Amino acid sequence: MANNNANQNIENDSRETDFDFEEVEGFLSKQLEKSFAELELLESDRKSISDPDSLGKIVVDEVWKQFGNQIGLDMTNETLIQKYDREHPEQYKDIADSILQDQQYKDANKAMKEQQQAGTLTDEYTGKVLKPGEQANLDHVVTRKEIFESQRRKQADLGVADLANKEENLKPTNENLNKSKKEKSNKKYVETRETREKSLIEQNEKANKRVDESNLSDVEKRLQKEKNDKYLNNKLAADDDLMMQADNEARKAINKDIRVNATKKVVKRAGKDALKTMAISALFSLLKEIMNGLIRFFKEKSKSFKGFLSEMKESIKSFFSKILSVGQNGASTFIGTIVSEIFGPIVSLFRKLSSLIKQGVSSVIDAVKYLRNKENKDKPFAIKVAQIGKIITVGLVGGSAIFLGEVFEKLLLTLPGMQIQIPLIGTFANMIGLFLSSLVSGLVGAIVLNLIDKLIAQKLKEASGRQVIDKKNKIMNLQQVQLFAAENRVIALKQNVMSEISKNHILAKDEMRQALNTIFDEEKTSDYKNSDTRNRQSDLAQMQKDLEDLL
Repeated sequence: MANNNANQNIENDSRETDFDFEEVEGFLSKQLEKSFAELELLESDRKSISDPDSLGKIVVDEVWKQFGNQIGLDMTNETLIQKYDREHPEQYKDIADSILQDQQYKDANKAMKEQQQAGTLTDEYTGKVLKPGEQANLDHVVTRKEIFESQRRKQADLGVADLANKEENLKPTNENLNKSKKEKSNKKYVETRETREKSLIEQNEKANKRVDESNLSDVEKRLQKEKNDKYLNNKLAADDDLMMQADNEARKAINKDIRVNATKKVVKRAGKDALKTMAISALFSLLKEIMNGLIRFFKEKSKSFKGFLSEMKESIKSFFSKILSVGQNGASTFIGTIVSEIFGPIVSLFRKLSSLIKQGVSSVIDAVKYLRNKENKDKPFAIKVAQIGKIITVGLVGGSAIFLGEVFEKLLLTLPGMQIQIPLIGTFANMIGLFLSSLVSGLVGAIVLNLIDKLIAQKLKEASGRQVIDKKNKIMNLQQVQLFAAENRVIALKQNVMSEISKNHILAKDEMRQALNTIFDEEKTSDYKNSDTRNRQSDLAQMQKDLEDLL
């Protein structure tokens, strides 16, 4: 019974040790190899986190960058409205009469008179027929002055006469109503109807009173008062719905022309500004790479023409590797120009606001691009904030340089010789002002950027240090698990060996028992006369007992 229990325990232990410790050890070994490789990479990355460049190098780079940036912004600063005002300095009073001399207006006026003579001319504001002999005028529904002052018209680069004398904007009406309307819009004329009519009635009563007090004959007085009353009725006959209908039709036609032409002009201007920015950016980038190549060449101990060509080749290669940034600058300018023109009427009030908007758009695009980059997704929040801070700093520095340049330019213009014009750039004062503003803003910006770079480097090292520590802790845990698995594998192996030995002992015991039983059975059937045989049987029985005790 005891032997059976022992056998069952051994079998249970065997089933419990069916777990494959060798497979576990192999898996843990692979994990350790991978972790050691990752640790080596982390330590390598941590060593590669170098301190920021020296302040002197950052200052030079930032001043150079700001100078190129300011030239590009200055060349694309003028909005379409500002350009139109520069090319058309005339005032409204200078062009008001010329609109009435435009051929389109003359043709429309002639057609109106022909209709009136034929008795088919209708007053578009009252709905009444204008009979031959009555005073009829062509009214500009949207007034000439309003069209002249329209900032969107300037943006579309359309002439006042072209819009004012459109068919939809010329409506025949009686002379009295036209003169009463003057430069008011139809909407305003309708809105002030009650006040206006009260005033017109009072004016007519005063005019009739003066007639009554005059030395005219009764007949002349009656005719004059009838004339005054007719003029009053012509003015009061204006129909609000007809006037507003005419106003809506005219504005719809005018705004359509402005919208189509303004869109074309804005897109064309944005494309030109983008190309200018790309050209300036490419030029300054190429010059910078060539200068760096020359500096490297002059630093070499042994100088040769072959070495010079090699450095120039390397500079050009470096320039083309960064050509994508030139396209990005162009795209930022394209978007910035469109945004500036959308707010054109406001932007045009300030000389440098367009450049400031473009600088802001560029900074926003850079910030969004950084945040959307998958490589920056898992970076610590503090580092992301610092990098965005760098982008904002560059934008603020660029914005301050815009206004500084204008200040320096105004001061320099007071000096003799500074008014000389430089093609495509401006005056000497403008050029020197750009350089001085770039120098000052670049210096300030470089100092701030250097401090931010140091903060970023420190944060990166701290983050990398924590990653290294975490990885080492993970490796230690894996080693502990691996050691535990190895110990358990030895124990399991020992248990398996002992189990095999026990099985062999049991098998030997059974075999010997069967052999001894066979011997005993054979001897029982033989003759026991001989005492030696009895002694041998006794010895064999003792041996069986001893073997059973041993097993």
